[in-house]
Amino acid sequence: MVLSGEKGELERKSKEYARRRYALTVLGMFVTIGFLVFTAIYLTLPLKGLAEGLVTGYYAQIGVYYVGFCLMFLAVSLPLDFYSGYIIEHRYGLSNQTVMAWAKNQLKSGGLGFAITLPMVEAVYYAIKNYPEYWWIHVGILFTLISVVMARIAPVLILPLFYKSTPIDDEALREALTPLAADAGVTLEGVYKIDMSKDTKKANAMLAGLGGTRRVILGDTLLEKFSNDEIAVVFAHELGHHVYRHIWKFLGVAGIAALVGLYIASRVLGEFASELGFAYTYDIATLPLLLLVLGVFAIIVLPLQNYYSRRLEAQCDAYALEKTRNPAVFIDLMTKLAENNLADKDPSGIIEYLFYDHPTIAKRIDMARRWAAGRHVEMGPKISPSP
Repeated sequence: MVLSGEKGELERKSKEYARRRYALTVLGMFVTIGFLVFTAIYLTLPLKGLAEGLVTGYYAQIGVYYVGFCLMFLAVSLPLDFYSGYIIEHRYGLSNQTVMAWAKNQLKSGGLGFAITLPMVEAVYYAIKNYPEYWWIHVGILFTLISVVMARIAPVLILPLFYKSTPIDDEALREALTPLAADAGVTLEGVYKIDMSKDTKKANAMLAGLGGTRRVILGDTLLEKFSNDEIAVVFAHELGHHVYRHIWKFLGVAGIAALVGLYIASRVLGEFASELGFAYTYDIATLPLLLLVLGVFAIIVLPLQNYYSRRLEAQCDAYALEKTRNPAVFIDLMTKLAENNLADKDPSGIIEYLFYDHPTIAKRIDMARRWAAGRHVEMGPKISPSP
Protein backbone atom coordinates (compact mmCIF):
# COMPACT_ATOMS: atom_id res chain seq x y z
CA MET A 1 0.00 0.00 0.00
CA VAL A 2 1.23 3.48 -0.79
CA LEU A 3 2.29 5.59 2.20
CA SER A 4 0.19 8.68 2.95
CA GLY A 5 3.00 11.06 1.99
CA GLU A 6 3.12 9.54 -1.49
CA LYS A 7 -0.63 9.51 -2.05
CA GLY A 8 -0.93 13.01 -3.51
CA GLU A 9 1.88 12.44 -6.00
CA LEU A 10 0.45 9.07 -7.02
CA GLU A 11 -3.00 10.56 -7.62
CA ARG A 12 -1.47 13.38 -9.69
CA LYS A 13 0.48 10.86 -11.74
CA SER A 14 -2.61 8.67 -12.20
CA LYS A 15 -4.67 11.65 -13.39
CA GLU A 16 -1.93 12.69 -15.80
CA TYR A 17 -1.53 9.17 -17.17
CA ALA A 18 -5.31 8.83 -17.60
CA ARG A 19 -5.58 12.17 -19.44
CA ARG A 20 -2.89 11.06 -21.87
CA ARG A 21 -4.62 7.74 -22.44
CA TYR A 22 -7.94 9.49 -23.13
CA ALA A 23 -6.27 11.91 -25.53
CA LEU A 24 -4.50 9.09 -27.35
CA THR A 25 -7.75 7.15 -27.64
CA VAL A 26 -9.52 10.13 -29.20
CA LEU A 27 -6.54 10.87 -31.44
CA GLY A 28 -6.53 7.26 -32.60
CA MET A 29 -10.20 7.57 -33.57
CA PHE A 30 -9.50 10.76 -35.55
CA VAL A 31 -6.51 9.17 -37.29
CA THR A 32 -8.58 6.15 -38.31
CA ILE A 33 -11.56 8.19 -39.51
CA GLY A 34 -9.27 10.65 -41.30
CA PHE A 35 -7.45 7.82 -43.04
CA LEU A 36 -10.72 6.28 -44.21
CA VAL A 37 -12.05 9.60 -45.51
CA PHE A 38 -8.81 10.43 -47.35
CA THR A 39 -8.57 6.92 -48.81
CA ALA A 40 -12.21 6.91 -49.93
CA ILE A 41 -11.73 10.22 -51.76
CA TYR A 42 -8.21 9.98 -53.17
CA LEU A 43 -6.65 6.52 -52.92
CA THR A 44 -9.23 3.78 -53.27
CA LEU A 45 -9.72 3.95 -57.04
CA PRO A 46 -5.95 4.00 -57.80
CA LEU A 47 -5.48 1.10 -55.37
CA LYS A 48 -8.26 -0.82 -57.12
CA GLY A 49 -6.59 -0.10 -60.46
CA LEU A 50 -3.29 -1.43 -59.10
CA ALA A 51 -4.99 -4.64 -57.94
CA GLU A 52 -6.66 -5.10 -61.33
CA GLY A 53 -3.31 -4.64 -63.05
CA LEU A 54 -1.59 -7.27 -60.89
CA VAL A 55 -4.12 -10.10 -60.85
CA THR A 56 -7.24 -11.26 -62.64
CA GLY A 57 -10.42 -12.46 -61.00
CA TYR A 58 -12.70 -10.53 -58.69
CA TYR A 59 -11.77 -12.26 -55.42
CA ALA A 60 -8.04 -12.25 -56.16
CA GLN A 61 -8.29 -8.51 -56.77
CA ILE A 62 -10.08 -8.11 -53.43
CA GLY A 63 -7.15 -9.87 -51.75
CA VAL A 64 -4.50 -7.67 -53.42
CA TYR A 65 -6.52 -4.53 -52.70
CA TYR A 66 -6.88 -5.49 -49.04
CA VAL A 67 -3.14 -6.13 -48.67
CA GLY A 68 -2.41 -2.65 -50.02
CA PHE A 69 -5.12 -1.10 -47.85
CA CYS A 70 -3.71 -2.72 -44.70
CA LEU A 71 -0.15 -1.67 -45.52
CA MET A 72 -1.25 1.95 -45.97
CA PHE A 73 -3.13 1.91 -42.68
CA LEU A 74 -0.14 0.36 -40.94
CA ALA A 75 2.08 3.19 -42.19
CA VAL A 76 -0.38 5.77 -40.86
CA SER A 77 -1.16 4.15 -37.49
CA LEU A 78 2.21 2.68 -36.49
CA PRO A 79 3.75 5.88 -35.02
CA LEU A 80 0.75 6.47 -32.76
CA ASP A 81 0.61 2.78 -31.80
CA PHE A 82 4.28 2.87 -30.81
CA TYR A 83 3.86 6.05 -28.79
CA SER A 84 0.72 4.77 -27.09
CA GLY A 85 1.74 1.17 -26.53
CA TYR A 86 5.44 1.55 -25.78
CA ILE A 87 6.65 5.08 -25.01
CA ILE A 88 3.83 6.16 -22.70
CA GLU A 89 3.76 2.85 -20.83
CA HIS A 90 7.52 3.07 -20.20
CA ARG A 91 7.34 6.74 -19.27
CA TYR A 92 4.95 5.90 -16.44
CA GLY A 93 6.81 2.77 -15.36
CA LEU A 94 4.10 0.32 -16.38
CA SER A 95 5.85 -1.69 -19.10
CA ASN A 96 8.50 -4.40 -18.99
CA GLN A 97 8.72 -4.78 -22.76
CA THR A 98 11.78 -4.21 -24.91
CA VAL A 99 11.34 -2.58 -28.30
CA MET A 100 11.88 -5.97 -29.94
CA ALA A 101 9.27 -7.62 -27.73
CA TRP A 102 6.78 -4.85 -28.56
CA ALA A 103 7.50 -5.21 -32.28
CA LYS A 104 7.15 -9.00 -32.08
CA ASN A 105 3.74 -8.67 -30.43
CA GLN A 106 2.68 -6.15 -33.07
CA LEU A 107 3.72 -8.52 -35.85
CA LYS A 108 1.84 -11.39 -34.26
CA SER A 109 -1.33 -9.41 -33.58
CA GLY A 110 -1.20 -7.75 -37.01
CA GLY A 111 -0.64 -11.03 -38.82
CA LEU A 112 -3.39 -12.73 -36.85
CA GLY A 113 -5.77 -9.85 -37.51
CA PHE A 114 -5.04 -9.95 -41.24
CA ALA A 115 -5.49 -13.72 -41.39
CA ILE A 116 -8.92 -13.40 -39.74
CA THR A 117 -10.19 -10.29 -41.55
CA LEU A 118 -9.14 -11.12 -45.12
CA PRO A 119 -11.60 -14.05 -45.43
CA MET A 120 -14.24 -11.87 -43.77
CA VAL A 121 -13.74 -9.09 -46.34
CA GLU A 122 -13.95 -11.64 -49.15
CA ALA A 123 -17.17 -13.01 -47.62
CA VAL A 124 -18.66 -9.52 -47.20
CA TYR A 125 -18.17 -8.67 -50.86
CA TYR A 126 -19.42 -12.10 -51.91
CA ALA A 127 -22.62 -11.32 -49.98
CA ILE A 128 -22.93 -7.79 -51.41
CA LYS A 129 -22.51 -9.15 -54.95
CA ASN A 130 -24.85 -12.12 -54.63
CA TYR A 131 -27.45 -10.81 -52.16
CA PRO A 132 -27.60 -7.08 -52.97
CA GLU A 133 -30.78 -6.30 -51.00
CA TYR A 134 -30.18 -8.34 -47.86
CA TRP A 135 -26.42 -8.81 -47.73
CA TRP A 136 -26.28 -7.07 -44.37
CA ILE A 137 -28.34 -9.88 -42.79
CA HIS A 138 -26.01 -12.57 -44.14
CA VAL A 139 -22.93 -10.64 -43.00
CA GLY A 140 -24.47 -9.94 -39.58
CA ILE A 141 -25.12 -13.65 -39.05
CA LEU A 142 -21.59 -14.46 -40.23
CA PHE A 143 -20.12 -11.88 -37.83
CA THR A 144 -22.04 -13.39 -34.90
CA LEU A 145 -20.96 -16.93 -35.75
CA ILE A 146 -17.32 -15.86 -36.10
CA SER A 147 -17.54 -14.02 -32.76
CA VAL A 148 -18.80 -17.19 -31.07
CA VAL A 149 -16.04 -19.30 -32.64
CA MET A 150 -13.38 -16.74 -31.67
CA ALA A 151 -14.68 -16.59 -28.10
CA ARG A 152 -14.45 -20.37 -27.90
CA ILE A 153 -10.95 -20.76 -29.34
CA ALA A 154 -9.37 -17.60 -27.89
CA PRO A 155 -8.01 -19.10 -24.63
CA VAL A 156 -6.66 -22.28 -26.22
CA LEU A 157 -5.39 -21.11 -29.61
CA ILE A 158 -4.96 -17.33 -29.59
CA LEU A 159 -3.91 -16.39 -26.04
CA PRO A 160 -1.00 -18.92 -26.06
CA LEU A 161 0.48 -17.04 -29.03
CA PHE A 162 1.16 -14.14 -26.66
CA TYR A 163 1.38 -15.59 -23.14
CA LYS A 164 2.39 -18.86 -21.54
CA SER A 165 -0.64 -20.32 -19.76
CA THR A 166 -0.35 -22.83 -16.91
CA PRO A 167 -2.71 -24.13 -14.19
CA ILE A 168 -2.27 -22.45 -10.82
CA ASP A 169 -0.06 -24.51 -8.52
CA ASP A 170 -0.18 -22.58 -5.22
CA GLU A 171 -1.87 -24.99 -2.79
CA ALA A 172 -2.85 -22.30 -0.29
CA LEU A 173 -4.45 -20.27 -3.07
CA ARG A 174 -6.21 -23.35 -4.44
CA GLU A 175 -7.72 -23.97 -1.00
CA ALA A 176 -8.95 -20.37 -0.87
CA LEU A 177 -10.52 -20.57 -4.33
CA THR A 178 -12.01 -24.09 -4.18
CA PRO A 179 -15.23 -23.20 -2.27
CA LEU A 180 -15.91 -20.26 -4.60
CA ALA A 181 -15.33 -22.39 -7.68
CA ALA A 182 -17.51 -25.24 -6.40
CA ASP A 183 -20.35 -22.83 -5.62
CA ALA A 184 -20.23 -21.51 -9.20
CA GLY A 185 -19.94 -24.95 -10.77
CA VAL A 186 -16.36 -24.42 -11.98
CA THR A 187 -13.39 -26.74 -11.38
CA LEU A 188 -9.97 -25.38 -10.49
CA GLU A 189 -8.60 -27.26 -13.48
CA GLY A 190 -10.17 -24.37 -15.39
CA VAL A 191 -8.14 -21.69 -13.54
CA TYR A 192 -4.93 -20.59 -15.23
CA LYS A 193 -2.18 -18.05 -14.77
CA ILE A 194 -0.45 -16.25 -17.62
CA ASP A 195 2.97 -14.58 -17.68
CA MET A 196 1.77 -11.00 -18.09
CA SER A 197 4.85 -9.73 -16.23
CA LYS A 198 7.03 -10.17 -19.31
CA ASP A 199 5.09 -7.27 -20.86
CA THR A 200 3.53 -5.19 -18.10
CA LYS A 201 3.47 -4.34 -14.42
CA LYS A 202 -0.31 -4.00 -14.49
CA ALA A 203 -2.42 -6.63 -12.72
CA ASN A 204 -5.45 -8.15 -14.42
CA ALA A 205 -7.74 -11.16 -14.71
CA MET A 206 -10.46 -12.33 -17.08
CA LEU A 207 -13.06 -14.94 -17.85
CA ALA A 208 -12.53 -16.41 -21.32
CA GLY A 209 -13.81 -19.20 -23.52
CA LEU A 210 -17.10 -20.98 -24.09
CA GLY A 211 -18.17 -24.50 -23.16
CA GLY A 212 -15.17 -26.78 -22.76
CA THR A 213 -12.70 -23.90 -23.17
CA ARG A 214 -14.26 -21.76 -20.40
CA ARG A 215 -11.62 -20.71 -17.88
CA VAL A 216 -10.66 -18.01 -15.40
CA ILE A 217 -7.30 -16.46 -16.26
CA LEU A 218 -5.20 -14.67 -13.64
CA GLY A 219 -2.16 -12.60 -14.51
CA ASP A 220 1.04 -13.53 -12.68
CA THR A 221 1.32 -9.85 -11.75
CA LEU A 222 -1.91 -10.24 -9.79
CA LEU A 223 -0.74 -13.46 -8.13
CA GLU A 224 2.59 -11.95 -7.08
CA LYS A 225 1.41 -8.61 -5.71
CA PHE A 226 -1.90 -9.38 -4.01
CA SER A 227 -2.93 -11.47 -1.01
CA ASN A 228 -4.90 -14.69 -1.35
CA ASP A 229 -7.98 -12.98 0.04
CA GLU A 230 -7.71 -10.18 -2.54
CA ILE A 231 -7.17 -12.71 -5.33
CA ALA A 232 -10.26 -14.57 -4.09
CA VAL A 233 -12.31 -11.39 -4.57
CA VAL A 234 -11.00 -11.02 -8.13
CA PHE A 235 -11.72 -14.70 -8.74
CA ALA A 236 -15.27 -14.37 -7.41
CA HIS A 237 -15.83 -11.34 -9.65
CA GLU A 238 -14.77 -13.36 -12.71
CA LEU A 239 -16.98 -16.25 -11.60
CA GLY A 240 -19.85 -13.77 -11.60
CA HIS A 241 -19.41 -13.39 -15.36
CA HIS A 242 -19.74 -17.18 -15.64
CA VAL A 243 -22.76 -17.47 -13.34
CA TYR A 244 -24.66 -14.65 -15.10
CA ARG A 245 -23.62 -15.80 -18.62
CA HIS A 246 -22.11 -12.44 -19.45
CA ILE A 247 -20.00 -13.68 -22.36
CA TRP A 248 -23.15 -14.77 -24.17
CA LYS A 249 -24.83 -11.46 -23.32
CA PHE A 250 -21.87 -9.49 -24.67
CA LEU A 251 -21.92 -11.58 -27.84
CA GLY A 252 -25.65 -10.96 -28.24
CA VAL A 253 -25.32 -7.20 -27.81
CA ALA A 254 -22.36 -7.10 -30.22
CA GLY A 255 -24.34 -9.12 -32.77
CA ILE A 256 -27.32 -6.76 -32.60
CA ALA A 257 -25.08 -3.70 -32.87
CA ALA A 258 -23.29 -5.21 -35.87
CA LEU A 259 -26.58 -5.94 -37.61
CA VAL A 260 -27.79 -2.35 -37.14
CA GLY A 261 -24.46 -0.92 -38.30
CA LEU A 262 -24.42 -3.17 -41.37
CA TYR A 263 -27.98 -2.18 -42.26
CA ILE A 264 -27.00 1.50 -42.13
CA ALA A 265 -23.92 0.74 -44.24
CA SER A 266 -26.07 -1.07 -46.81
CA ARG A 267 -28.31 1.99 -47.16
CA VAL A 268 -25.34 4.33 -47.51
CA LEU A 269 -23.72 2.13 -50.17
CA GLY A 270 -26.99 1.82 -52.02
CA GLU A 271 -27.60 5.57 -52.02
CA PHE A 272 -24.12 6.98 -52.60
CA ALA A 273 -21.89 4.37 -54.27
CA SER A 274 -22.64 5.52 -57.82
CA GLU A 275 -22.57 9.21 -56.86
CA LEU A 276 -19.05 8.75 -55.46
CA GLY A 277 -17.80 7.22 -58.68
CA PHE A 278 -17.99 3.52 -57.82
CA ALA A 279 -19.16 1.19 -60.57
CA TYR A 280 -21.43 -0.86 -58.27
CA THR A 281 -22.00 -1.51 -54.57
CA TYR A 282 -19.80 -4.61 -54.60
CA ASP A 283 -16.90 -2.65 -56.10
CA ILE A 284 -13.95 -3.36 -53.77
CA ALA A 285 -13.12 0.35 -53.95
CA THR A 286 -16.12 0.93 -51.66
CA LEU A 287 -14.26 -0.71 -48.73
CA PRO A 288 -13.07 2.58 -47.11
CA LEU A 289 -16.61 3.97 -47.32
CA LEU A 290 -18.04 0.78 -45.81
CA LEU A 291 -15.50 0.83 -42.96
CA LEU A 292 -16.07 4.56 -42.44
CA VAL A 293 -19.81 4.08 -41.90
CA LEU A 294 -19.23 1.14 -39.57
CA GLY A 295 -16.48 3.02 -37.70
CA VAL A 296 -18.58 6.12 -37.11
CA PHE A 297 -21.49 3.95 -35.99
CA ALA A 298 -19.20 2.06 -33.58
CA ILE A 299 -18.00 5.33 -32.06
CA ILE A 300 -21.59 6.52 -31.61
CA VAL A 301 -22.78 3.33 -29.88
CA LEU A 302 -19.60 2.77 -27.84
CA PRO A 303 -20.81 4.80 -24.82
CA LEU A 304 -24.02 2.75 -24.77
CA GLN A 305 -22.08 -0.51 -24.91
CA ASN A 306 -19.81 0.78 -22.14
CA TYR A 307 -22.85 1.65 -20.04
CA TYR A 308 -24.18 -1.89 -20.46
CA SER A 309 -20.76 -3.32 -19.63
CA ARG A 310 -20.54 -1.22 -16.44
CA ARG A 311 -23.87 -2.65 -15.30
CA LEU A 312 -22.66 -6.21 -15.81
CA GLU A 313 -19.36 -5.49 -14.06
CA ALA A 314 -21.23 -3.97 -11.11
CA GLN A 315 -23.32 -7.14 -10.95
CA CYS A 316 -20.10 -9.15 -10.68
CA ASP A 317 -18.79 -6.86 -7.93
CA ALA A 318 -21.98 -7.53 -5.97
CA TYR A 319 -21.57 -11.27 -6.58
CA ALA A 320 -17.97 -11.13 -5.31
CA LEU A 321 -19.07 -9.33 -2.14
CA GLU A 322 -21.88 -11.81 -1.50
CA LYS A 323 -19.54 -14.79 -1.90
CA THR A 324 -16.50 -13.46 -0.01
CA ARG A 325 -18.43 -11.29 2.49
CA ASN A 326 -15.40 -9.15 3.26
CA PRO A 327 -15.89 -5.60 2.01
CA ALA A 328 -12.63 -4.48 3.68
CA VAL A 329 -10.67 -6.83 1.43
CA PHE A 330 -12.70 -5.66 -1.59
CA ILE A 331 -11.89 -2.01 -0.83
CA ASP A 332 -8.24 -2.80 -0.19
CA LEU A 333 -8.10 -4.67 -3.50
CA MET A 334 -9.60 -1.77 -5.44
CA THR A 335 -7.23 0.70 -3.84
CA LYS A 336 -4.19 -1.44 -4.61
CA LEU A 337 -5.35 -2.07 -8.20
CA ALA A 338 -5.70 1.67 -8.75
CA GLU A 339 -2.22 2.27 -7.34
CA ASN A 340 -0.61 -0.59 -9.25
CA ASN A 341 -2.28 0.19 -12.61
CA LEU A 342 -2.23 3.99 -12.26
CA ALA A 343 -6.00 4.04 -12.63
CA ASP A 344 -7.89 7.32 -12.28
CA LYS A 345 -10.11 6.46 -9.30
CA ASP A 346 -12.66 9.24 -9.73
CA PRO A 347 -12.83 10.68 -13.28
CA SER A 348 -15.47 13.16 -14.39
CA GLY A 349 -18.90 11.88 -15.36
CA ILE A 350 -18.41 12.58 -19.06
CA ILE A 351 -15.09 10.69 -19.08
CA GLU A 352 -16.73 7.73 -17.38
CA TYR A 353 -19.62 7.82 -19.85
CA LEU A 354 -17.35 7.94 -22.90
CA PHE A 355 -14.45 5.66 -21.96
CA TYR A 356 -15.17 3.35 -19.00
CA ASP A 357 -16.45 -0.21 -19.47
CA HIS A 358 -16.06 -0.82 -15.69
CA PRO A 359 -17.44 1.29 -12.86
CA THR A 360 -14.87 3.76 -11.56
CA ILE A 361 -12.77 2.66 -8.59
CA ALA A 362 -14.44 5.31 -6.42
CA LYS A 363 -17.91 3.97 -7.27
CA ARG A 364 -16.83 0.37 -6.68
CA ILE A 365 -15.47 1.29 -3.25
CA ASP A 366 -18.63 3.26 -2.43
CA MET A 367 -20.76 0.29 -3.49
CA ALA A 368 -18.80 -1.99 -1.16
CA ARG A 369 -19.34 0.39 1.76
CA ARG A 370 -23.06 0.60 1.03
CA TRP A 371 -23.21 -3.19 0.71
CA ALA A 372 -21.56 -3.56 4.13
CA ALA A 373 -23.88 -1.00 5.75
CA GLY A 374 -26.99 -2.60 4.24
CA ARG A 375 -26.06 -6.04 5.56
CA HIS A 376 -24.52 -4.86 8.82
CA VAL A 377 -21.22 -6.52 7.88
CA GLU A 378 -18.23 -5.26 9.84
CA MET A 379 -15.36 -3.76 7.88
CA GLY A 380 -12.91 -6.21 9.43
CA PRO A 381 -9.28 -6.77 8.54
CA LYS A 382 -7.95 -9.07 5.86
CA ILE A 383 -7.88 -12.77 6.74
CA SER A 384 -4.47 -13.62 5.36
CA PRO A 385 -1.32 -11.56 4.88
CA SER A 386 -0.06 -10.33 1.54
CA PRO A 387 2.62 -12.53 -0.02
